[in-house]
Amino acid sequence: MTIRAKMKSPGLLFMATLMCLFLALPVYGEEKKEAAAVAAEEAAPKLEVSLELGRVTYQHYCTPCHGVKGDGNGFNAPHLLVKPANHTDSKFMSERNDTKLFDTINLGGVEVAKSTLMPPWGAALGDEKIKSLILYLRELCKCQATKNW
Repeated sequence: MTIRAKMKSPGLLFMATLMCLFLALPVYGEEKKEAAAVAAEEAAPKLEVSLELGRVTYQHYCTPCHGVKGDGNGFNAPHLLVKPANHTDSKFMSERNDTKLFDTINLGGVEVAKSTLMPPWGAALGDEKIKSLILYLRELCKCQATKNW
């Protein structure tokens, strides 16, 4: 059967048409995705930076490794090659300014020359939750550092 004969087949023509439509969908779908993302961002309530938001965020995201008390003894800690930071150690924590803490949480440990096992949380948390986490970290360590947002 020649190529020309194959193209005259109604089934193949139908499949070729479907393929063209399928390949064109992502182009048209991107505009809808962008519009939906903008609408969701505008509709999403703005979070207020607060100690309570930091505490809740810490409990959800940080305790598996850093522990409920923040002492670096979470249930994942024994399985990690590098022991998680002890957030209750005021000497250790006071040596890190808020910008360093923000960058560590946002970008992950590898980006600030710390453990590669600390994941980057920026996309999942956003600035307000990270700033709230830093307030809570300062509460855990009972220490302060220079705030450099």
